[in-house]
Amino acid sequence: MPGPASILEILRSDRRGLAALEFAIIAPVVILLLVGMVDMTTYVSAALKVERVASGTADVGTQYDRLRDGMTVVKGDEVGVLFLAANQIALPLDLPAKGAVLITCVADQGNGPQVMWQRRSGRAGPTGEIGSSGAAKLPAGFSLRYGESVLFVEVYYTLHPYVFSIGWLSDTDKAVDLRRMAVYRPRFGTLTKLEP
Repeated sequence: MPGPASILEILRSDRRGLAALEFAIIAPVVILLLVGMVDMTTYVSAALKVERVASGTADVGTQYDRLRDGMTVVKGDEVGVLFLAANQIALPLDLPAKGAVLITCVADQGNGPQVMWQRRSGRAGPTGEIGSSGAAKLPAGFSLRYGESVLFVEVYYTLHPYVFSIGWLSDTDKAVDLRRMAVYRPRFGTLTKLEP
C-alpha cells in the first residue's frame, strides 16, 4: 500500500477532469460578461439613435418656410411629416410605442422667450423640458435674441435591458429612460405660427 507521500504524488500528476472544473468555474462569469456586453452595446446604440432622431427631425423641420397644423400628411408640409421622419430615423427602435417626440417652437417677440406652439407624438409620459405654453424654460447657457425663433425637438425613449444588467444601467428595476434634445434655427422663415 502506498504511503501518504505517494498518494500526494499520484494526485499531483493526475490531471483528469481539471478542464471540466476550470470550465465550471469560468463559464458563469463569461456568460454574465457576454450578456452585459450585449446590454451595453444595445444601450449605446439606442442612445446614439435617439440623438440622431432629435437632430434629424429638427434639421428636417427647419428646412420648411411654413408648417401646417396637422398630423395627417396631405400636402407634405404638415407637422405630421416631422413625426414620420422621426419614426423612420429611429428604426429599428419602436419610437411610437416606447418613446415620444415633442416639437416646440420658441420665439422672442418682445417679451422674452415664449412657447409659440408645441406638438407631441408617441406615448404619453414625460413632459418637455421647455414647457408647453407661456414662458419657455431654455437650457442653461442658451439665449434667444429679440426677433429670433428656434425649433426644439425633444426625444424620449424607454429601453428595457436584459435582466443581468439592470442594476448597471439604472437605479430602477425595469427600464432606462433616454432623453435627447436638439435645437435648430429655421432657415427660411420663423415657423412661429402653424398654418391651418
